Amino acid sequence: MKRKFNPKNIKIGLKLPTILAPLSSIFIRMAFFVDYTYTPLFKIFEVIGRSKRLQNVNFLPETNSIRLKEVLIELEDGGKLATDIYLPTELYKKKGTGPTILVRLPYWKDRLSILGYFIASKGYVAVIQDIRGCGRSSEHGTNSLYIYERQDGLETLRWITRRFWYNKKIGMWGLSYLGITQLAVSWDNDNLLACLNPIHSSYSNVFWHPGGFYPVGLSGALYLIMISTAKMKKLTTMDFDQWDKNGYYKQLFFNPSNSFYNEPIDSKKPKLSDMANFDSPKYSIKMMNRVYKTNVDVSRMDEGSFAKLIKEMFYKRNIFHNHDLSPYAFGLNYEFNTPMLFIGGWYDMFIEHMMRDVMLIQKNAPDFFREKFKMIIGPWSHINMDKFLIKPLKYSHLKDDFRFLQKILPFWWYDCCLKGNQSLLNEIPPLQIYILNKDIWRAFNKWPPTSTELKLYLHSNGKSNSLSGDGFLSKNKPKEEPPDQYLFDPSNPVITKGGRNLFLLSGPQDQTDIEKCDDILIFTTNALEKGLEIIGEVKIIFYASTTVEDTDFMVKLVDVYPNNKKSINIIDSGIRTRYRSGNLDEPELVNPNKIYKFEIVIGSIAIYFPENHKIRLEITSSNFPRFDVNSNLAGKKNKKKCQIATQTIYHDKDHPSHLTLPVFNGKENK
Repeated sequence: MKRKFNPKNIKIGLKLPTILAPLSSIFIRMAFFVDYTYTPLFKIFEVIGRSKRLQNVNFLPETNSIRLKEVLIELEDGGKLATDIYLPTELYKKKGTGPTILVRLPYWKDRLSILGYFIASKGYVAVIQDIRGCGRSSEHGTNSLYIYERQDGLETLRWITRRFWYNKKIGMWGLSYLGITQLAVSWDNDNLLACLNPIHSSYSNVFWHPGGFYPVGLSGALYLIMISTAKMKKLTTMDFDQWDKNGYYKQLFFNPSNSFYNEPIDSKKPKLSDMANFDSPKYSIKMMNRVYKTNVDVSRMDEGSFAKLIKEMFYKRNIFHNHDLSPYAFGLNYEFNTPMLFIGGWYDMFIEHMMRDVMLIQKNAPDFFREKFKMIIGPWSHINMDKFLIKPLKYSHLKDDFRFLQKILPFWWYDCCLKGNQSLLNEIPPLQIYILNKDIWRAFNKWPPTSTELKLYLHSNGKSNSLSGDGFLSKNKPKEEPPDQYLFDPSNPVITKGGRNLFLLSGPQDQTDIEKCDDILIFTTNALEKGLEIIGEVKIIFYASTTVEDTDFMVKLVDVYPNNKKSINIIDSGIRTRYRSGNLDEPELVNPNKIYKFEIVIGSIAIYFPENHKIRLEITSSNFPRFDVNSNLAGKKNKKKCQIATQTIYHDKDHPSHLTLPVFNGKENK
């Protein structure tokens, strides 16, 4: 079957159905009235909490709490950060001391007042702050695009040390951007912090891809977030058209031609690595203003330059992400001392970068990793809301949502680090990992754990195109076999369906419709005679040629249910041929029709393939809008802005293309 691109097939997972859209406005408006509703709500929770069955439920408040008048913390450069303080009522009345949990965010702190009350009800002082240029801080500064998060975070921590309640115990909490603000102060912090809990966030640059791709879908989501932060006071809906009146996000999500990649081999596009060379955030902002011809002053209220800057960086994508650390982690030296609890999800957009962080921390700070680093990885996507809109799959249970809520507010962690004895951390293994499809958790002392390599070789009679093809995977090495071919038309890309996304529909989704098209090669094992547990990095080596000088190859690992009922995406990645060496600073075009060897880490995962399931590999050349689409022009131009390429995948004695799976050997904590 030939593909016909239809933008209606691209689904936004965070967007409520039209009939439910008014609910988002109601919930957002209700957030502002928490001050008026908290007291009666607390009384109701008090009564519920008296039930013996619910005494161990950690999301019930334990003591009454109050909110103080907003404070503006003045920074060294003149900017100000709007900050709220929530305290247990008794602690406030007695002017006592207690541990603090700091939350820094760009999403309007007033809408998180229920969180502040709740943290305080657990016996902590909650300090919740709008970062520069966001929420109530927008009148006193401009968003710095991550660059000032370290400096501002450290100044805020020092401010807390001068408050009456300070007892030398400060922790931080938060998911996504709220996790980023923690990572920014996680090293060389003068021992101001007793613990951190970054959730779904990483030191590694989430826009950096070892294969050279640009995550267009993520860029569209970040554009929406950044354009909305300063407006958040006025926004009372999850309608993205209200956030982005110009409709730029639609161009990124639904128009593949807008994302065509056609960079000259000697591109002069600004590089993130140049910014990373500056020690001072002040000079980084100065450089950005010079490059993008903006006038951003982070210490003053924005006058329009910020919108121009994020249009350049997220919509026009006028920056090359050749640096593997994010701006808030520039200067990271791995000299950690603060206990950290990472929380990630197998279908979260940050997870591959988080696993990279884990391996680098394990290598560069081994004592810290063994003693003070902990990580929990569940079956979740970034916001874990997608399952409210789709039917849950076999290894994606609704009870996972309850687990998610339990895990992302880990008071056991704060009780240990801020109220108890940190030596108890030694009893907790560094890694606690959920096994997809098996509904169990395993504990490990290293990543990846010990495993046995299983090589599955690609085979066909040259007709593996689509589900109706003859491609298969087996342990047998290939002998003489004809190669497989498909046409890659950039104007007609393969659509992203599920996976590790933000705003786009995420998580495990059925790929059957996508697999019916001729521009996807399908290789599938026989039904498994016994279950197979895979934990670690999945890799592929394949041999390919193309009729153009630059193109892309995409690979996806899929779990096929018995009787081919469903084929569920697990992990996916790929390679841009000019970056086949692995060095993004040394691109090299390919010679048309020449065979090249490509080695790719598809991704990290922990999954069980049950008996009678099948393991499937998909190979194609696009995955839009998760990634940009290669024009196949290698920097040249034509009227169509792209050209069709013929892609050939080889699997014979001289070109043994194969998938490598890390089979778990059953030994935990080794």
